[in-house]
Amino acid sequence: MNKKSKFWPWVLAWLVLAILSCYVRLYPMRSHMWDDAHEQATLLVIYKIKQTFLQQILSQEPTMPPAMANHLAEEKLNETMHSDNQKVMDAIEKTTIGLANQPGAGPQKIYLLESDPYDFYNLTENIVNKGRIADIIKGSKYFNPLMCAPFGFWQPFTLHPYLGFVIYKVLQLFNPSIPLMTAVAFTPLFIYLFIIAACLWVCRVLNFSVIASFIGTLFLIMAPINLKRGSLGWFRTDPYNILFPLLLLGCLFLALRAASKKDNYIWAVIFGVTLSLYALFWQGWGLMFVAGLACALSVAAYNFYIKKDQVHANQNLLFLAIFIGTTLLLVSMCFSFQDFFILFKEGFGELRKFTHRGLDLWPNLFMAVGELKKSSPQSITSSAGGPVFMLLAFGGLVYSLRMALKGFRQPRAIDTLILCVFLFITLILSLLGERFIIFVTIPLSILAAAASHRFINLRTVGLPLAGLLIALVLFDANRDIRTVLTPIFNSTWDEALTKIKTDSPEDSIVNTWWAPGHFIKAIAHRSVPFDGASLDQGPVGYWMANMYLSQDENQARGILRMLNSSGNEAADYLVKCGLKLSDATTLLLAIASEDKTQAAQTLKGIIGDDQISHLLALTHGKNPHSYVLVYTELVDDNLMIAFTGRWNIKKMEEVNANPLMLANVPKRNSQEFIDFLWTTMGGPPKYSDPFPLLGKDNHQLIFRENLTIDLNTMDAKIQSTQFGEGQPFSVFYLKDGAVTEHVNPDANLNYSVVLYQEDGEYVARLMDHALANSLIMKLYYFDGAGLQYFKPLILSHDLTGRTRIKVFKVIYQ
Repeated sequence: MNKKSKFWPWVLAWLVLAILSCYVRLYPMRSHMWDDAHEQATLLVIYKIKQTFLQQILSQEPTMPPAMANHLAEEKLNETMHSDNQKVMDAIEKTTIGLANQPGAGPQKIYLLESDPYDFYNLTENIVNKGRIADIIKGSKYFNPLMCAPFGFWQPFTLHPYLGFVIYKVLQLFNPSIPLMTAVAFTPLFIYLFIIAACLWVCRVLNFSVIASFIGTLFLIMAPINLKRGSLGWFRTDPYNILFPLLLLGCLFLALRAASKKDNYIWAVIFGVTLSLYALFWQGWGLMFVAGLACALSVAAYNFYIKKDQVHANQNLLFLAIFIGTTLLLVSMCFSFQDFFILFKEGFGELRKFTHRGLDLWPNLFMAVGELKKSSPQSITSSAGGPVFMLLAFGGLVYSLRMALKGFRQPRAIDTLILCVFLFITLILSLLGERFIIFVTIPLSILAAAASHRFINLRTVGLPLAGLLIALVLFDANRDIRTVLTPIFNSTWDEALTKIKTDSPEDSIVNTWWAPGHFIKAIAHRSVPFDGASLDQGPVGYWMANMYLSQDENQARGILRMLNSSGNEAADYLVKCGLKLSDATTLLLAIASEDKTQAAQTLKGIIGDDQISHLLALTHGKNPHSYVLVYTELVDDNLMIAFTGRWNIKKMEEVNANPLMLANVPKRNSQEFIDFLWTTMGGPPKYSDPFPLLGKDNHQLIFRENLTIDLNTMDAKIQSTQFGEGQPFSVFYLKDGAVTEHVNPDANLNYSVVLYQEDGEYVARLMDHALANSLIMKLYYFDGAGLQYFKPLILSHDLTGRTRIKVFKVIYQ
């Protein structure tokens, strides 16, 4: 009876934490985040706010021109969206729920968050249809024919899609018609049930009270980064990076304490089994292998040098040998002996991009990924739970160290040593990249539990303080869940990609930037040149960016024909022929706009006749089914396209060949490094926000920043403190069904104006001339009007206009 009374408080703690975790993580469903009702509510709320401001302005200035009043109302709306964002979001959420609950509203739509979950969804769909994630699986890899078109790509094997499949089958018992995407969206919620149990177990191993363990676990599951990477729709492997390290940490505490040899052997085997299982879910498992190694060696050194206990030091080393042997055996059984070392090498190879000093000849696409950028102490603090949490964890560290020093021969000292080593390793990882902050939340939460365990025992203030902490965590979680989630996929994407699936041949290749690659594979079931799982394909990024930035659609078409027929093999072949990479890429860009006969003449005297024949087979030999996709975020954030397309390969070769120049290159991932790279390309391109139309005076269009365009002459003038005074170089606009450039004869400003229409209204943007004349701007702002080789297939947008997706078929013949 006594044992049961001690056990049930832990069960109750798990149950309450499970309910709180599910409630917060179900926010996307509670707020109807993906429903069309959300778009309608957004439009409605913004319209009401804008109309309120418009009425106020016109009541104060009745004679003000409507266009000017509308512009001022827009500015006040933008200020309100920034200053009172939470109130606006609350209003949108409330209106959404009202619209969604109306009769005839239809079932709620549930999609997945961000891009990577769609990769795993695609694999789960393969399991449903074929019984396995891929047709070809060899050792620790499976072959994905839709990646890295036209060749396909070998990816690390993972059990994650199989767990999604199991959850799908379980949920089908309650709802036989549940869509697969809806079912797998619940996967992180199920994993967090095990994470809660694992964290409570670790706290119990450390002899913390139930309330202290509750607080520490609550901090862990409600940390902003864990909410973002573990809510409904986050069908990625991130939750395993909390679950398995927690289990491994608990094994370390139980194995490395002064215990019997039998316990040492058992926990060593369990540690090895858990680590091997981790390897089946995430390829970076080697990081925890090193963490276990470091903890075991540290405790062995402590026992040998501090406690002078050689017996226990030998036990610690034996633990090390057993867990290494168990892991090696099990991973080899699952894959092969060779794959153990391949997986280990690949896991640590991920860290190379943070420490590599040389300059890459091809663009480094990882630099554009926010989660791989270097973290600061401030970002770690905000992502892990905020200053209160960090202060509590620091207090727990001080308390643990103090108690360990007081009783350095007691098991508590070993527990503290393990926790400190684990904290040090995960903190270093967190500083290397934002995505790794998830690891450091584990030791910080346990230290927060340690601090809570101490102050809860204080008379009069302990329990009230615990209650205050719990309330604070829940308040922050309710706030954070509204801001950390970034849904991208919506019904507009769904409809556009479904149309690609139905209206294009099965062997088609959809060319776009890497970000929507997983969407295209999962929904359209079409190949892509690169995606979020193949960011090491720098050459593909280079060619794709140059296609988008091309000033000549003939050249853009030639780049796509080469890329979709032979990938980067043409550049590799020219390098084998003796050309420098910079010369090879320059040559390929030159012949991309030429037909086969012209290209052969261009290549004469540079390479031999047999080599010309082989090269042209790679560049001009096929006419694949190619499509180009552009979308709002790609155009608005075109800086990375310019950064990749302008990559100065010749300068990289020069710096790498000169040790003195290489030594002066700023540290990678620093702002100075980014600035250095931009200087090699001539600086970042100019690109303004959209200028709405303020008014029209006969044939004069008047825009923000005192920009005027004469519709008769198409001359443009501007008087702006930000963009200068005078005449822009040229104006790009639509005339007689084609994009036309009017060059201002008296231009004194080195940028152009793009004049286009959006929802029937004129809009202007200022940008570099080369960017204004690029293919991507002609496709997005003018729907490819007047182009000979790019014909529209899909031109769609959502109700708010914030998502615009345009797909074009490439004509080769």
